[in-house]
Amino acid sequence: MTDIRTLVQELRQPGARIGVGIWLLSGKYLGQESAMAARLNLHPLDARQAYLDLLPQGARFSGLTRPDGHQKLLNLLRVLSDSIHPRDCLLVHTLDLLLLGLEVDERERFWQGALEGLPYPRTKLILSLPEKAAFLFPLDFTTRYQDRIATKYLE
Repeated sequence: MTDIRTLVQELRQPGARIGVGIWLLSGKYLGQESAMAARLNLHPLDARQAYLDLLPQGARFSGLTRPDGHQKLLNLLRVLSDSIHPRDCLLVHTLDLLLLGLEVDERERFWQGALEGLPYPRTKLILSLPEKAAFLFPLDFTTRYQDRIATKYLE
């Protein structure tokens, strides 16, 4: 695992194939994502609101509990990574609340697609999650993707 500044630098390298990283946040930093994004020159983005914006008008349900729920969240990441934003890297927060709507096997498919299926994105993504939300990851996740996970904080 790495610190957040190093992860952001690696994602921003010209020609970098990898475009998604994860930042595990201590509880004391939750709710401060906008301020932390500013310190890192990232653009903060609320995943819940972005997901709601993608739903068809008049939709009454999120669709996340369906067997293809992970595809809906992957589509959100594709839209975000293919779009132009005020900065070249987003700090995507509140994603954990959307992941809770997925079944365990759907979460595994989501993580594989998120970390392996978005090569050379226009906009890089840092997905921030509470460090206590480790249950949202597959068992071998932190070992397999340790170079894409930041756990150290800004001081």
